Amino acid sequence: MEHIAQPEFLEHVQAAGQVLDQELKQALAPFMGSTVVELRGTGLLRGIQFSSDPTPVIDRARDHGLLLVGAGGNTVRLVPPLNTRLADIKRGAAIIADCVTQVAAAERSA
Repeated sequence: MEHIAQPEFLEHVQAAGQVLDQELKQALAPFMGSTVVELRGTGLLRGIQFSSDPTPVIDRARDHGLLLVGAGGNTVRLVPPLNTRLADIKRGAAIIADCVTQVAAAERSA
């Protein structure tokens, strides 16, 4: 508990939330209004609402080493640990974007 109360830790958590927000918005911008309906949440607790079942995105992300959680209503929940490194947040957002790109391409060709 002492670690969580330290100002440096709280600053890191705030910075991580901002990086996650920026990375998701940038990575998913090409899909907004089509494959992605909405980005939700603040800080490190985020949701991505998809226009259809997100299971293919979840499965592909798992294949790339990223665990995502379905949250109902075509939404994927992101809940990274508070001590996640900023580089890992960027990597996770890139994996999500890659998986969404692959799923959207497969849906268009189906």
